[in-house]
Amino acid sequence: MTTTRRSIMMQTPDSAAKSPHTSASGSSRRALIGIWTGALALLLAAALIVLFFPIAALLPLAAAAACLAIAALFLGIRGNRSGMPRTGTAAVIVAAIALVIDLVLVVVMAFGVLGGNGLNQVEVRATGGPTFMVSFADDTQSYDEEWASSGWKQYTTTGDSAEIAVTAPDDDSDSTVSCQILWNGELVVELSGTGAVTCRYDAN
Repeated sequence: MTTTRRSIMMQTPDSAAKSPHTSASGSSRRALIGIWTGALALLLAAALIVLFFPIAALLPLAAAAACLAIAALFLGIRGNRSGMPRTGTAAVIVAAIALVIDLVLVVVMAFGVLGGNGLNQVEVRATGGPTFMVSFADDTQSYDEEWASSGWKQYTTTGDSAEIAVTAPDDDSDSTVSCQILWNGELVVELSGTGAVTCRYDAN
């Protein structure tokens, strides 16, 4: 009987000692899951930023996903080093949110590519020099910019027309300027003139 009681008493501290170790292991696993999920979300977000760069409406969402993924990586690394359960859990949650945003954007892109979705890729180009002014607009805002020698901009529009106006500087109003419009990769308008020129394309 004495031997049995001693065994029981000796086993009790061992069982209690395993509890913190088990908790630390669980925290470490959660942190690692957060790190790997965050890394995946960051890679997807980076690819989406490149794809959505001309699309002003979707670019902020891709950028937000990238920021959340970076935060998840930071929390995951911190949780893995400190063994704090809350930090590891937070890393998993933040990484999951970033990944969900990425997947939603992937679905939007897939529907846009496969279904058409009324999106048209536009590229406007202009030359002049040494500097000149251009005016054009996408679906979200208009732009008045100064370009040097030559320049181009890409954007996506749900409309059926595009326009770019090119104006030579006041101190060189007799210089030659030119403009081009590419609609879904096809050159549709190209003009050149002295002082100012406007390219406009109507898909209808």
